[in-house]
Amino acid sequence: MAGGVRRTRDRDAFAATGVMGAYSTILPADAVRDAASSVYAEIAHRLGWLELDRALSEAEYQQLSASISGWVSQDRTLPEVIETFGPPSLWIGGTNPFYPKTLAYTTADHDHDLICFHLWNAFANAAAETGLRGVRPDPVVLAVRHRPGKFPGSFSFTPEGLNRRPTADQRSPLRSTVWIFHGDRARYASGVFDTLDAGLAWAAERQVTGILAEYAGGGAYDVAVSEGRFTPSKAHHGTSDHVAAFSPGLRHIHLTGGHRDS
Repeated sequence: MAGGVRRTRDRDAFAATGVMGAYSTILPADAVRDAASSVYAEIAHRLGWLELDRALSEAEYQQLSASISGWVSQDRTLPEVIETFGPPSLWIGGTNPFYPKTLAYTTADHDHDLICFHLWNAFANAAAETGLRGVRPDPVVLAVRHRPGKFPGSFSFTPEGLNRRPTADQRSPLRSTVWIFHGDRARYASGVFDTLDAGLAWAAERQVTGILAEYAGGGAYDVAVSEGRFTPSKAHHGTSDHVAAFSPGLRHIHLTGGHRDS
C-alpha cells in the first residue's frame, strides 16, 4: 500500500488534506467523497485486491480511452454513460439519482488505471406538495479522470463540469457537514452529530421518530445558491421568510422508532 500512496503523492493526487483535498479543486464539495474513493480503489486494483463487477477487454478499454475527450465535449447523463460504455467495473456511491456517484472502468490487468466518470446531482429545494426532486432528473457527468500523469491534468470536463468547478473560496477549507435530528411535530432539533453513523446509533438507542438530515456549515439557502443547487428565480426567493424556511437539500433519512423507513 505504501508504494501506491507514494505514487498518488507523486501525481499530486494527495494534497495536505489528502485525496479529498486534491479533488476539492475539481468537483463540488458534495461529490468529493465518492470521487476520492476511486483513487484508493485504483491503488487496490494495482495490488490485486479489487474485485471488479465487470472487467473490460483490452479492446474495450482502449476504445473507451480514445473516445473520452470528444465524448465529454457536450453534457452527458448517467443513462448515457451506461448506454455508451456498458455497466461499470466499479460503482462507487448509492443508486439514488439525487446523489453524486463515480463509475469506474478498467480491465483485469492490474497495470491499467481506472477510467473514472464523476457524476453529480443534489436535492432541489422544492415546495412540500411537489415532493422530492433533484436539481437534474438524472445525475450529470462533470469530469472524467482518464489521463496518466499529474493529477490536475488527468481530467476532461463536460460544459456542466466546467461550470460547477469550485471557485477559490469554495475549495478551502473543505466543506464539513453535521447531521441534525428533528423529531416529528417537534419545534426544535434535538440532536447534532458529527457523522451519519453516530446519528443512526443514537436514534436506534432512543427509538426516536423523525428526520436525520445533513447540514453544511452556514445558511442552507446561501450554501445551496453557492453550490448551484438552487437558482433564485422568483420574487420571494431570498426574502427573510424564504431563507428562514429553506431546507438543507442534502442527504436525509426518515426514521420511525429509531429505524430507517423502508
